[in-house]
Amino acid sequence: MRTVLLIAIVLATQVVGWAQCQIQNFQIAADCANDAPEASMSLTGGVPPYQLTFTGSNGISAFDQSAQDGFFTSPIGDFWLTILLSPVQLTVTDANGCTASASASYQEHLLALPDVWFERDCASTMSRLFWSGTYTHPVPGTLADGQPDPCSGASYDYEIVDSQTWNTVASGAVADDWSQFPNGFWQYSTPMPNGFYYVSIHPTFNPIGCQNGPFAFCYREKGAVTDLTPAGCGQAFQLKVLLAGPYNGASDMFDELRVNGLVPLTEPYSALGYSYVGSSPGQTIPASVLATSGSNAIVDWVVVELRDKATPNNVLHSMPALLQRDGDVVVNGSTLLRPPLGPDLYQVAIRHRNHLGAMTANAQWLGITPGLFSGYTILDFRTAALPTHGTDARRAIGSWMCLWPGDATFDGVVKYAGANNDRDAILQVIGGSVPTATISGQYLPEDINLDGVVKYAGANNDRDVVLQTIGGVVPTATRLQQLP
Repeated sequence: MRTVLLIAIVLATQVVGWAQCQIQNFQIAADCANDAPEASMSLTGGVPPYQLTFTGSNGISAFDQSAQDGFFTSPIGDFWLTILLSPVQLTVTDANGCTASASASYQEHLLALPDVWFERDCASTMSRLFWSGTYTHPVPGTLADGQPDPCSGASYDYEIVDSQTWNTVASGAVADDWSQFPNGFWQYSTPMPNGFYYVSIHPTFNPIGCQNGPFAFCYREKGAVTDLTPAGCGQAFQLKVLLAGPYNGASDMFDELRVNGLVPLTEPYSALGYSYVGSSPGQTIPASVLATSGSNAIVDWVVVELRDKATPNNVLHSMPALLQRDGDVVVNGSTLLRPPLGPDLYQVAIRHRNHLGAMTANAQWLGITPGLFSGYTILDFRTAALPTHGTDARRAIGSWMCLWPGDATFDGVVKYAGANNDRDAILQVIGGSVPTATISGQYLPEDINLDGVVKYAGANNDRDVVLQTIGGVVPTATRLQQLP
């Protein structure tokens, strides 16, 4: 159990008035137990009772009365009735009409809505319960959004109630029965059977606690109604990527392999020596998948890998997928990928048979992303906003990021000269002696730009792509795939 000492910091205090009617030591601090700021002051002189008017910077007012001189405290407003934003102006009027005023600033605490959700545990028919564990101001850009909350370090109790029987399924301290992930999410230690539950989480020091009703309203703090009927298991997320080889310079890719009937119905990576983890080799697609044209047309097969968050060289699951022209990675026609792993943080890598693979620089939460507009994580390797592991893992083309092309041998290195170089692989596949020869109508890794033709010389040849990837000047240079 954690104990947090909250210290009020007075940002500004001004006192004005007459000698016979004064306000002294006016301060305001967040009251974490009552969801309202609490004012404290000393009232001297004048004739009691004193009428107190507190007015926030947003123009909302709250009122109180003191029957005597001396030290006085007053809760001013609450989430449901009034919200007084800092700074707050206090005006005191005594029985004879004497007035005095003062102002003070404070660090606002506002009632926050919870993020409580379930993720399917693929190892069983159970699901895992999660809580974001942080205060979040409900409307971005308003109130105290973006400001640290003075109550955010509180310790919490929880209660899970069966919504059909109203029986308490579990209760206790969050710190005892939940474990925290590095991204701040909390996971309930016991998998939950499918059903309907009310979940309440509230600060340990809250004297009223939570009241489990149709809205699972938790007084002063967090509460949610959650429907535990998952559609499937696995870490659901979306992934987008561009290949530099077929990139058309206008935010998407050409699909000439598909147009020429060259995309195979069976995934090609097993034949290249790739060993899947958790997926069967030789997976197939129906021919109808390749009939789609436009932005959702298939460009080629790719491999998606989920790796351990602490040791990213350890692949936990890999699966074949298809890449569309607009960059969407799809499995079974869906952009929502769902590798059958339990909810956790993972490093995510994307690989292609003749492009250098790339991996996220940081471990990613791939399930439901909580918040006001909750949804699934989208990993967009097309943008520089998603950092990648290593150095120059992707090629910048205009405002977009693409995977480096040229790895004709699928060994993780693009080489133009020396042993096992990719230039020689292109020359050999066209015959090895006549550089102007070409070969078409085949699905080959030496077809670096994926146009259905392997060319060593002339316009749109594949050899130049290899040279450009290594830098275009020093032929002995190499470019390494940035995967651990």
